[in-house]
Amino acid sequence: MADTHAEELAALRAENERLRGELTALAQAEERFRVLFEHSSDAHLIFDHTGILDCNSAAMRMLRCDDRSRLRSSHPAQLSPERQPDGRLSREKSIEMDDTARTRGVHRFEWLHRRMDGEVFPVEVTLTPVRLPSGPVMLVAWRDLTERRAREAELREHAVQLALQEQVIRRLSTPILSVAAGVLLVPIVGELDRDGAATMMNSVLQAITDRRARTVILDLTGAGDLDTSTTAALVRTGTAASLLGAGVVLAGIQPSLARTLVDLGVDLSQLRTTATAEQALAAAFG
Repeated sequence: MADTHAEELAALRAENERLRGELTALAQAEERFRVLFEHSSDAHLIFDHTGILDCNSAAMRMLRCDDRSRLRSSHPAQLSPERQPDGRLSREKSIEMDDTARTRGVHRFEWLHRRMDGEVFPVEVTLTPVRLPSGPVMLVAWRDLTERRAREAELREHAVQLALQEQVIRRLSTPILSVAAGVLLVPIVGELDRDGAATMMNSVLQAITDRRARTVILDLTGAGDLDTSTTAALVRTGTAASLLGAGVVLAGIQPSLARTLVDLGVDLSQLRTTATAEQALAAAFG
């Protein structure tokens, strides 16, 4: 009997030690989580069906909030404008986002939140459903996209400025010269792509109207090889010019361009061609 009692006591002590070890490990894990949660550079929040349970310092700074009690019991959707960029109500869409996270195990998306001072800002949200001893909760990670959006807007503005500069460069690289009354000379030097040809056509047509030109000489002596689409644009320039009462002369045609014109099978009745710009000028003056 005594031996049985001693064995039971030893088993209880072993079980007690095991439980103590598990509690210690759990406390250590909780402490590690607390350190990571609190000191993460990303904003983190934990919420359940009752609202926000906790958040870290990064979330407080992001929301410009100096009192955690102002956040507790509020759902993250309440820290949002009434509607998201797609027009949907934040409170309705947030339910869908939560359900998606529970279905997939994790869900990342972009969202508009509102700081305590009223400023609306873009956030990359990551929702991860986890289970705590108290029950299921949602772990939220926020990454402020304000600076990224500002950089993207700056890049878009730079792209617009570059496009405008490129248009100016194209116009300057194909000047339209008035060489005589009613005669325009357009020297084309270097490569001319489809966009450049379109820009040139618009400029030439405008110049025909403004300067009352009757002849436009496109000097291709210094131009590089022209592809099919660019050559077709030159032909369209001749057709459009004829509608304005002016004739177009292609001067300095290279053999490759001549082959392209033939291969296109276009109607060249609205175009004249000469071997050199001098010949075109002589014909225009004559």
